[in-house]
Amino acid sequence: MEYAFFWGLVTGLIIISIISFFVLKYLLKKKIDQWEKYEMQKALEKTVNIQRPILKGKISEQLFPILYEKEGDLSELRFLGNPIDYIKFDGLSNLSETGKVKIKFIEIKTGNAKLNKNEEAVKKAVQDKEVYWEEITI
Repeated sequence: MEYAFFWGLVTGLIIISIISFFVLKYLLKKKIDQWEKYEMQKALEKTVNIQRPILKGKISEQLFPILYEKEGDLSELRFLGNPIDYIKFDGLSNLSETGKVKIKFIEIKTGNAKLNKNEEAVKKAVQDKEVYWEEITI
């Protein structure tokens, strides 16, 4: 009779342990799923917040000629996109009147955006008059 009580107690503890294991496993999985969902949402928000200004800048680059009338004749603008946004051949459309063309390098920035390393290098080359004509015949 002593052994029956002992084996009953051991069996009960084993059953309680197994049930506890599965309950804890379920609760832990639920908690991990909540954490993953939260972290995924946080990462998505961070990505959107990073991409928003970039997208705004790219749209502004494309709409610049329409919105910024100061640049005059739009046919004189050529979009490059990289490393600078536009080159303007100022005076090309009325060359017969002026006889002269000025070339402008135009970089569009929105908000607090700054020139990147490549854009700075192009700006410095223009300022240092390191701009040359090269004609290639094929």
